[in-house]
Amino acid sequence: MYSMNDYRAALNERDSHDMESSEWKLGQMKVQSIVAVMVANGSCQMVEEVMDEVYSLNECGAEFGDAAVQFDIWLLESNGHEEKAQELRELDWN
Repeated sequence: MYSMNDYRAALNERDSHDMESSEWKLGQMKVQSIVAVMVANGSCQMVEEVMDEVYSLNECGAEFGDAAVQFDIWLLESNGHEEKAQELRELDWN
């Protein structure tokens, strides 16, 4: 099972590469996989990380239909966090 240490290590590894490079994209897939497993395993800390990520995306001008936003909302909803997913849907999106 993964831990927050694994998540942070994957973030650091990903961020050591140029954004959108093939290495960065591979690192992002690893990060998303760890996040998905941890949410599915009931990590409340990771659920909060996902919530924070979507709030940050919203503040940076992301649109509701962006793939990252939709993935995170789906991840929450499909793992029993419908109220949190709904909260994110109700943000003031572009």
